Amino acid sequence: MNSFFENIVKWAKSKTGELGENVKNTLQNMNVGNSISIQDLASIILLHPNTQVEQTEYLRLLFNDCYLKLEDVEVFLETKGQKHQQILSLKIIKQGETLTSYKSYEAKNDKVKVPNSVDLSFG
Repeated sequence: MNSFFENIVKWAKSKTGELGENVKNTLQNMNVGNSISIQDLASIILLHPNTQVEQTEYLRLLFNDCYLKLEDVEVFLETKGQKHQQILSLKIIKQGETLTSYKSYEAKNDKVKVPNSVDLSFG
């Protein structure tokens, strides 16, 4: 019976060690940079020359899906209105991993952290 508990303890330690290493790697990969307001980030995305915008109308409401691909970074922005008056959601993905995500209905504040590894410059 003692070996059963020892096996459980060994298994738990191995899983926690893996989890700790995964968390550490994720935090290092994020390389969290500066905070920026959602409005400013949306303006950068909308003004970027490589941004693709697709407009869809539902029940006389206009929705905009904006997509920007910069090397290994993808940016998705969803807005509402002819002039993008309301930001509905924003997501920054790098190599399949979500770095930053914002949803207006969940928002507690209007700023997000953009990792230093994400370059949204126009150059």
